[in-house]
Amino acid sequence: MGNLGIFCDQESQQPNESFGFNEVSRLFEEEEPSLDELKQAFDVFDVNKDGFIDAKELQRVLGVLGLKQGLNLENCNKMIKSFDEDDDGRIDFKEFVKFMEIGFC
Repeated sequence: MGNLGIFCDQESQQPNESFGFNEVSRLFEEEEPSLDELKQAFDVFDVNKDGFIDAKELQRVLGVLGLKQGLNLENCNKMIKSFDEDDDGRIDFKEFVKFMEIGFC
């Protein structure tokens, strides 16, 4: 995901300073992102690597991006609920793709 300017410190699983809104939003400019690019973005959100994004993980990344939606855990829960098709309280990769298409386009 380096071509998007998104890097993650492997030890701390924290995005570094190169991680920003412009880099994530670049996924949805003119060209459709590849499935690989979406998977790499998903992996940045999925801090504990369990295959799902929960509200705390979403809050962490949105906060790093400087998005006001990430300031409040309740907002993150609402965002997840909007895209959580199987009602498990988390976003899986398929749901994440829809989240990115709708949320950032």
